[in-house]
Amino acid sequence: MRCYWLTESTTRNIVSTAVFNLFRGLAASGFNVLFAAYMSRLGYSIGEIGAVATVSNILGALLSPLVGYLLEIYSSRLITTLTGFMIGISLAIVAFSENIAALALSYSLFHLSIYFAQPARMVFLSKTIDRNKLGTVVGLTTSTFTVSRAIGPVLSGYLVVSFKYVYAFLSLSAIAIVGSLAFLLLSCEPDVERRPTVNSIADSYRRAITPSRELATLYLFTSLDRAAWNLWHPMLSAYLLDHGYSEVDVGMLVSLSNIVEAIGTPITGRLVDRLGSSIALALSEVTAALAAVLLVFPSTFPLCVASMLFIGVSISLWIPGYNVYVARVFRNIGEAFASINAVRSIVSIPSPYLGGLLYESVSSLAPFTLSTSMLFVATYIASNSLKRFEKLEER
Repeated sequence: MRCYWLTESTTRNIVSTAVFNLFRGLAASGFNVLFAAYMSRLGYSIGEIGAVATVSNILGALLSPLVGYLLEIYSSRLITTLTGFMIGISLAIVAFSENIAALALSYSLFHLSIYFAQPARMVFLSKTIDRNKLGTVVGLTTSTFTVSRAIGPVLSGYLVVSFKYVYAFLSLSAIAIVGSLAFLLLSCEPDVERRPTVNSIADSYRRAITPSRELATLYLFTSLDRAAWNLWHPMLSAYLLDHGYSEVDVGMLVSLSNIVEAIGTPITGRLVDRLGSSIALALSEVTAALAAVLLVFPSTFPLCVASMLFIGVSISLWIPGYNVYVARVFRNIGEAFASINAVRSIVSIPSPYLGGLLYESVSSLAPFTLSTSMLFVATYIASNSLKRFEKLEER
């Protein structure tokens, strides 16, 4: 039986977004699991890998308000398509160069596509779907992304073992480009009048640095979350390789977390619609902290597996929780997403480098201990301040 809130155009856009997420998930997860491992195999240290990740955060911080401006003025559908091509190009670059400057460019372009795609897709969906049902739709469309992310790491690991890194990267590049073209052909522009909410690009940057109380609180929360994750997550595959796991092992472990995420996201999407976004965000921080604690013991295989499970649960809670919170609390969600992405990118710029430095200079325990402390602070903010703002909006 057809839901009352679906029309032909909304059905097309939901389906096209799910298809886009399917292809994008394969390419993105392959990049995530192979990139750090590839740099490690080339002889680069954990610290150098962290430095490359730091460069991408700088670019993301500088360009995010520009994307917010573009999303308020131009087509979120076309910008979403562009982000898929950005992943394809980033994979093509790393396939043909071992130079650290080219690797930094590839990593930066990939993460710029992540920064830009998330607000673009949410603006696209929010113009299509009733906001009271948005959590369910985000959960459903994201599930295809997480299913493909569960397949991507294993596929990438076997491609590397059976062939070479270059063929794995080129295959993933082709997948990203095909998915982008499919989205462009299947989707249609939401039937919503576009009204400019900013007068200029400079105005978009001004709003980012003069936030409302609600936005400033979300700046703090998301910055703590991003900085805590970036202390160890960008180097995760290299970290596991250092403790005796092969590329195939790493791919299977990462796929395990993605399977949990794929199963959980449709459920957490409905949870967000019923119980609220702030509850999901608080739970996301707690499970991320548990994952970081368990990664202190990577050589103990059951604990490593448990950590991957908690990572999957955490992300499945974060995606609908964060996206729906912004869509419900803020009027100009494209601008809000972009501003938040800029600020949390700036704050987290030192994190990958600091995580690598702590790992090499202090101990492998240090980055995970610091990360856990920051995640528990973020939990407190979500369960108090964010919950209060969400309740005010509901009234």
